[in-house]
Amino acid sequence: MRTGVLSDVHANLPALQAVLGVLARRGVDQLLVAGDLIGYGGQPDECVATLAEAGAHCVLGNHDLLVLDRLPPTRFPAVARMAAKLHRSLLSAGTRSHLESLPTVLRTGRVLMAHGSLDSPEEYVTREPRALELLARLPREAPGADTLVLGHTHQPWLVGAGTGTVRVRSTVPTPTAPWLLNPGSVGQSRQRERRPRARCAVIDDVAGTVEFLRVDFDVAASREELRRHGLPDRCLHAPPPVWWPAARRARLVLDRAAARLPGQRRRRSARTR
Repeated sequence: MRTGVLSDVHANLPALQAVLGVLARRGVDQLLVAGDLIGYGGQPDECVATLAEAGAHCVLGNHDLLVLDRLPPTRFPAVARMAAKLHRSLLSAGTRSHLESLPTVLRTGRVLMAHGSLDSPEEYVTREPRALELLARLPREAPGADTLVLGHTHQPWLVGAGTGTVRVRSTVPTPTAPWLLNPGSVGQSRQRERRPRARCAVIDDVAGTVEFLRVDFDVAASREELRRHGLPDRCLHAPPPVWWPAARRARLVLDRAAARLPGQRRRRSARTR
């Protein structure tokens, strides 16, 4: 079984089409989408319809819930609120109905999937202690599941219960179960890269590997859709500050040190972007 895993499409149809093409060539048997099908980008209706036609298993993300008026707008930045207002006018009745039918947490086979975390679509799970805490809940909340798929952070990430964080390379062995996978984002890159790319992953149960993919797409076409609707370029590419990678590495070191000490309290991140 090969499973294509993607998240945070953010209404970027050229990026989604490029990713689906690559996954088809990989011969994936099923598609999992960890939320935020819409939000930010210029083609929400087309993206939801494309995923529905592909038979993808999807959960709702915080931006989907915002457009559906199921989350308050006060916790979102101005550009996200502007895009959500636009998306409400662009979604057909059928597309909106399809979105409303999607769950926030989904079990399929040995995989449990949510957007932010098992507790909230708005929680950023970026710290190893929190990832291990969620993995420890799998036997109780989803007996038989050994894989937790999350999105929301736009950053590829792999964590095994027995190995901790695994360095993300093109292809890595599947960690000791249970394990957590974040494939990164399809539609809005938050990487420091000159040309934004779409990201996804392939779980190969036979080979026992996870493959992380960076996919080129028609960036000009995506930008044209943004301009047509008066949306800024950061809806497509929102790189972090220059100090962010170093801060993330330092936090990982501190988390691992804290994990060795008894009685340390684990903090949760609940910021929304």
